[in-house]
Amino acid sequence: MDKSRVIDILKRIIAEDLDLNIGYDQIDDAASFLEDGLALDSISMAEFINLLEGRFQIRILDEDLETATFRSLDSVATLVQTRMAERACEVEA
Repeated sequence: MDKSRVIDILKRIIAEDLDLNIGYDQIDDAASFLEDGLALDSISMAEFINLLEGRFQIRILDEDLETATFRSLDSVATLVQTRMAERACEVEA
């Protein structure tokens, strides 16, 4: 799945599945998930990660839970693509 499609899905998760009162069109691709951007609190972040895992059929690892990983939609999309590729390799093995 290409990165633009992953970002589109991430935006839909944020706008439609999280209780943030933000519309799809209001989400900037460069917005951080932390204080200076979308400002997800720990509960919203846990829910977001759970939704990511379910939607993309991936596992977010403890080592993925770094500030740098959630600095933008692009960085989260990169993580999703990495985990999807790893899952595909496991399935093929």
